[in-house]
Amino acid sequence: MPLPVGQLYQKKELGNGTIGSLKDYSIYTVTAATDIDYGVALDIQDNQAVVAAKAPIYAISVKRAYVIGHSYDDIEDDHWLKGEKIGALRRGSVSVPITEDVGRLDQATINADGTFRPAKPGEPVVGRFITAGDANGTAIVDVNLTDMGTTGTGTTVDKLSTPATDTNTNNQSAGTSSTTGTDKKGDK
Repeated sequence: MPLPVGQLYQKKELGNGTIGSLKDYSIYTVTAATDIDYGVALDIQDNQAVVAAKAPIYAISVKRAYVIGHSYDDIEDDHWLKGEKIGALRRGSVSVPITEDVGRLDQATINADGTFRPAKPGEPVVGRFITAGDANGTAIVDVNLTDMGTTGTGTTVDKLSTPATDTNTNNQSAGTSSTTGTDKKGDK
């Protein structure tokens, strides 16, 4: 039987992967490609979640509301297992593991293991810390992750057909399209 977690048995600061504020948030569901800890940055590989090694990131893993285990000692080591559908926060506030001291409103970035720290000048920013925290503890980071400003990988799920093009735009014949199939105005 799963053990309910809630706020019981947590330290004063929120545990990793806990929703960190009452403001609106957006959580997607994705399959874990490997075992994934709570509160770490995620990326997508082969349509599955993996721990992100660098920014930009896809989302942050949130914890589930129960623990798989037989005693309360299992709570501390619980995590998402390979193949599970996991919660991936794309917008909102969540408690995350930090490796350096952070101040309230510091810009946040990630380490190669998906944990968080303050961003240094010139580093990509994934969000802002809304609470202060001590190194090797937790802090709440606020994010609004989009795919804007990122570079495409060229990977697609479905192959799109490309309409015929006429390289000579002054001499187009009827029925020939001058688009390349990449203009998707109106598609969401």
